[in-house]
Order: sequence, then C-alpha cells, then structure tokens
Amino acid sequence: MGDNMTDKRFRIISVVVIAIMAVIWLMPVYTLFNTSFKTQAEVAEQNYLNPPKRLQLANFVHAFKALKIGLRNSIIISSVATFLCIFLGSLAAYSLTKFNFRFAIPVFFSIVMVTFLPYQIILIPITHILMTLRLLNSYAGLILIYVILNSPMAALITATFFMKVPVDLEEAAALDGCPPFTFYLKILVPVSLPGLVAATILVFVQIYNEFLLGIVLTRGPDVKPVMPFLAELKGTEIAQWHIQMAGALITSLIPVAVFAFLGRYFISGLMAGYGKG
Repeated sequence: MGDNMTDKRFRIISVVVIAIMAVIWLMPVYTLFNTSFKTQAEVAEQNYLNPPKRLQLANFVHAFKALKIGLRNSIIISSVATFLCIFLGSLAAYSLTKFNFRFAIPVFFSIVMVTFLPYQIILIPITHILMTLRLLNSYAGLILIYVILNSPMAALITATFFMKVPVDLEEAAALDGCPPFTFYLKILVPVSLPGLVAATILVFVQIYNEFLLGIVLTRGPDVKPVMPFLAELKGTEIAQWHIQMAGALITSLIPVAVFAFLGRYFISGLMAGYGKG
C-alpha cells in the first residue's frame, strides 16, 4: 500500500514538473507566433502575451522578400555540405570501427575531442585559408568549411551505429568475395540507415542554423546564408520585431520540414543508438 502511494505521488510530481517545463519552453514559441502577426504599434505596447487585434499577413510577405535569397543560399549550402559530411564521416567511421589498425582508438578519441571544440578559436585561420584558396565569399568556400567542421560529428554519430553491426555479417560478406567498399555501400549503409538519417538531421540543422561563419566568410548577399539576413530584418533606427519574428517563422520551416519528412527514422535511429549492442 505504501509503495503504491509513493509511486502515485512520484507520478503526480513528475507530471506537474513536466507541465511546468512545457509551459516555460512554449512561452517563447507563443510569443514568436503572437508577435509575428502584430503591427509595429501593437509590439510597441510590449503586451507580448496579448493576441493581435488583426492578423497582419503582410509581415510574412515583407519578411519573405527580404529572406528569399538567403533561403536559397542556405538550402544549397546546407544540402551539399550535409551530404558530403555524412558520406565522408560515415567512411571514416567505417574505417575506425571495422579495420583494426594501430592508431584507431587514439584517432577516434581525437575526433570526439574535435567535435566538442568551439570553432570560434580557429575563425581567423579559417578566413586566411579561404583567402589563400580564393574561396572567400563563395558557395565552395562555405561548403568546404562546414564539411571540415561537421564531418567529425557525423563520424562520431555513425560510428556508434556501425559498432552495433555484427562482425559475423562482415565476415560472411568477405567469404562471398564482397570488397570492403561494396560491403559499406550495399550492406552497412542500409542496415544503419536510421543512424545515418539521425546524423543527417543533426548535421543539416547545425549547418542551417549557423550564424557567425555566414557573416565572416561572405561579402554581400549573393552567397550569404539566411541567418545573417534574419538578423538584419530587425532594422537599424526602429526595431521591427514583428517583421523579424515573421522571418524567424519562415526560416524555421526548412528544418521543421526536414524533421517532419525524416522524423520517424530520427527517433528510431536515436533509440537504436542508445540500445544494447
């Protein structure tokens, strides 16, 4: 009886805590939606929780016109860079987890360390490298840097899934005369597809949401990603929060669409990654 009462109290407390956390998390989202439909005069009143008197859809038209070049640039850069990160990272993960060479463990831990290093500490060398290669202010330059910075994370994530593939499967393929790259492409990738999709979503969102490199490594709007454009929407003399919030909603549609399309693989991939080997 006492144990049942304790469990019931624990469940009630858990539900209350989760509800409070959900409200705290949803408040900025509600404010974002609310502000994006208001006029500038309504925003100036600073009653952020009050609903708009009338939905101002013109805010979204204004924001989209200002963001459309950045959206195009971000979709191109993020898609190409993500594909290269997953391809190169998964190849590196395959080499580290399936080939028993001498320095596999030190290399793996080096990748883990690099993944968690802030890229801001090498921002100046990155700029000099692109200037030397004459890739500053170009798609190729941004893609190159994003691939260099995010491939370690892709390798780390995919390696955790490759480790769970039975060695017997690889040995059976080798006995049938299957070369290593063919095994990787036709067996390992399909078997580890949920993990690869999880890595794809994480890398894509990481690149798409990146802000600092998009400012430092570009000149003008031709190749600038969308996040710097979004920052400029606020205005200079008068803060246009309603336009910027509308732009934030438009900008968020791309990663939301990616997650909606690949979400079920993402969840199953994470569950598989934390499951038993």
